[in-house]
Amino acid sequence: LTAADEETSVIRGLDCGGDDYITKPFKLGELCSRIRALLRRSSLSKIPEDNPRMYLGSGPVQVDCASGKAYINGETLELTGMEYRLLCLFLRHPSQILSREQILDTLWDGRGNFVDDNTLSVYIRRLREKIEQTPSRPQHLLTIRGMGYRWEEHAHESSV
Repeated sequence: LTAADEETSVIRGLDCGGDDYITKPFKLGELCSRIRALLRRSSLSKIPEDNPRMYLGSGPVQVDCASGKAYINGETLELTGMEYRLLCLFLRHPSQILSREQILDTLWDGRGNFVDDNTLSVYIRRLREKIEQTPSRPQHLLTIRGMGYRWEEHAHESSV
């Protein structure tokens, strides 16, 4: 928190390791919301320590985090960097509903990049096209209306 609101002060504060920068006067609600966003990002990005090589997997989808490669039914998945990060996020949190806000905060906003709300929808669609047998009726990457998305670890019917 600071009264210095010049752009150079903001840049210097963030470049020196700050996760966020808010100038006085500020609204308490905004401060609390920013704190909650930081807490969400920190809890979603924790990597389990019991798996040093970090293999993630669910059904036909496997990810070797050490090599940065993803596979489906043993075949290499050609993913963009963001598709790969999105897939890893879901595989680290199977059966957990991740809100759009949580995903955006974890994968984009925490890195200082602005994205519009439609960007996430586009990446979800592209990822489904690569991992789902029928992308319009996904078995793994499910939309939970009004809440977000959930990775279904064990699809109800044979998939991909």
